[in-house]
Amino acid sequence: MAPGPAPRRKGAAGPAGGLPSVRQSLRRAWQDKHLVLFEPHYTPLVAACLCLAEVGKPCWLG
Repeated sequence: MAPGPAPRRKGAAGPAGGLPSVRQSLRRAWQDKHLVLFEPHYTPLVAACLCLAEVGKPCWLG
């Protein structure tokens, strides 16, 4: 008799195929968050976030 399927691990890929890749990308970004401040190719992203925060703060609070 053939053995049954192996039990699935908690973090195994499920029906949502894109979810693990998004989760991995977010985890990698969180682990490398210090690079955002020091890598030159992230400068436009940081500038855009700061600009949105500067514009959004008065709109949100005011």
